[in-house]
Amino acid sequence: MVSINIESWPEVDRDEKDKLWIDVQDTFKVAPESKKMVLASAGTKWRQFKTDLTNKHVLPYLGKRKKLRKPPKGYEFVGLLPWREFVKQRSTEQWLKLHHEQSQRVKKRKYHHKLSRKGYIGLEEELRETWPEGKVIDHAVLWKKARVPKNGKIDEEVTPIASKIDELLEKKSKGELDISRSDDVLTQALETPEHPGRVRGVGGFVNLTTYFNLPKQRRVTITKAELLARDRERDRELQETKKLLYEQQAKTEELFNKRLAELEARFSEKTPYAPPMNVAVFENNLLTQISDKGSFHDAAKKNSFDLNDNVKVNVDDCKIIPPPTDMGNTCELAVDTISNIVAFGTVFDDEDMTMTIHGVPLKEGCLKVSVDGDIQGDARLPFPVLGEMELVREAIGSHVAWPEELVIRKHPSKNNNKKKCPIVKSLFDKAELHPFVPKRCKLLYKHAKTIMEETNESISTVLDDEVIDVPKELYILTENVTNLLEMKWIGQGVIAAYMAHLHEIISQRDELDTFAFIDLAATYKCERPGFHPYLVDRLKEGKTDRIFFMPYNPGEHWILTIIWEDEIYMLDPLPKPVHYQSWENIVINAVKAFNAETGRVNKVPKVKFLPGVPKQPGGVECGYYVMRYMKDIINDDTLSFSTKWASKSRNSYTQEQLDEVRIEAADYLQTLL
Repeated sequence: MVSINIESWPEVDRDEKDKLWIDVQDTFKVAPESKKMVLASAGTKWRQFKTDLTNKHVLPYLGKRKKLRKPPKGYEFVGLLPWREFVKQRSTEQWLKLHHEQSQRVKKRKYHHKLSRKGYIGLEEELRETWPEGKVIDHAVLWKKARVPKNGKIDEEVTPIASKIDELLEKKSKGELDISRSDDVLTQALETPEHPGRVRGVGGFVNLTTYFNLPKQRRVTITKAELLARDRERDRELQETKKLLYEQQAKTEELFNKRLAELEARFSEKTPYAPPMNVAVFENNLLTQISDKGSFHDAAKKNSFDLNDNVKVNVDDCKIIPPPTDMGNTCELAVDTISNIVAFGTVFDDEDMTMTIHGVPLKEGCLKVSVDGDIQGDARLPFPVLGEMELVREAIGSHVAWPEELVIRKHPSKNNNKKKCPIVKSLFDKAELHPFVPKRCKLLYKHAKTIMEETNESISTVLDDEVIDVPKELYILTENVTNLLEMKWIGQGVIAAYMAHLHEIISQRDELDTFAFIDLAATYKCERPGFHPYLVDRLKEGKTDRIFFMPYNPGEHWILTIIWEDEIYMLDPLPKPVHYQSWENIVINAVKAFNAETGRVNKVPKVKFLPGVPKQPGGVECGYYVMRYMKDIINDDTLSFSTKWASKSRNSYTQEQLDEVRIEAADYLQTLL
């Protein structure tokens, strides 16, 4: 599943790793928390696979081109082109030199174990059969036993270390040996410290913190002079930060008021808003609310909501189920994730005290805490106070609001938290899962069926101007989320969110010059005068050979239009594609205008239909197929879609392939909560 030409495991695409993880979950019963360890194990086996290919099928045949012309028997799945590239890379002088150096380094290793495939875990299971019940097996014992061959004769190099281990273990049993964390029997016997990334004698994927239960590192004591110098530097930075924040706040308020006026105009018949034509259709299309049918025709009927609830910034959108708190006052404070601890302090549970902090009411799902000390002083506060406190180190000695799920209590508390958790939990318990909802998306589904339905809230994000060339605020409604997870007809909001997800992927791969996207909302009523200049300007962005993806909805159906240089490709999931002549003419004219304005060859671009694209079996899958088309093209290093799908076929995507894009879209939406 993973190409052998990728240089290292960290460079493997996240989507490929997610596929591996899904396969593992389909085959084995594994806890979700094991994902990182399982993928690390997969990476080790992937590297070993490449090593075996090199040692057995490449190095022995160097200089014999006929032998290396195609993959060896049994390895045809590698592919002809990837195999040739692999052989070419591993035949270079630079790689062979590095290989020789590493081989010499391996030869210098001492104390090789004799466990073969059994490993330390299998060895430990064998020893436990004869080991006293309840007694811990020291990893020094495992290290020594692993180096005893079947004949029982230990190598001469290992004998002194084995004797020293026995001697130290005896002293340990008598209490005569001083052991401090990782400085234990094995470390003292080998006279070398443990490697920071692993522990000897226990197998792979075990680090020092896990095995020796090392506490997190605390603050380092500093002198008074250093403290004063740091305070002076902090004051200087604070003044500069305040100045920047005031400027940014003024700009933000100006933009907010402008957008609010535009939104009020859209929903008020008294004050119609008519911005200039060059930005009216595209730049000010801030509130993208699409019906289940992917069209705007019934938007006014279906999308009635309170304007103020949608334009205000509500930081509590992501607080789905407040965790029960039966811990006490002393606490650690984290940001983003529960493991990212940035400070320690005191939490206040007195319900009679004022619920206002710095003049702002304490939000539901948050606690009032005092910051007593910082661990990561430069970390940003969850709820900064503009002009006063932005960073953790600036909040020391002050009271602040903190998300309840990121407060780690240290001592038992007499007062149990009796807020609205039971009410919210009961809503979640009553929500029934639709059979098409993927297991990993059940929390998002219940959130949509309970919180979003009860409060009429939506999931919102601002699409960066790099995604579709204009900044846009995107709102995902309850019906958009539930339709996605129930495998029903999806509208523009979900496809736009998936395009934002794909944009993140191509950004990480540094492929922004290769792929780009066209605004879906701009294609609605494309006969308008504003669409033609927008499309021409968008085609001018970046290199001339960029591939532009443009999903289009002619009415109750989704197709994908691709513009690549002078070629226009139409990808229609219907078994019998339909010609949308007006749409084709509009795109042709836009490409012709682009060619004329940029001094390119003034010729009529060709419209090509790709009859070999996978076909939808029913009437609701077209949106998922369009998303899958874009994913497959982006992941194809050869960009051979125009030839691969040129011949007519009746192939369809499997449900698993459609579930991949559904889960990716859902995962992206969950990051916005």
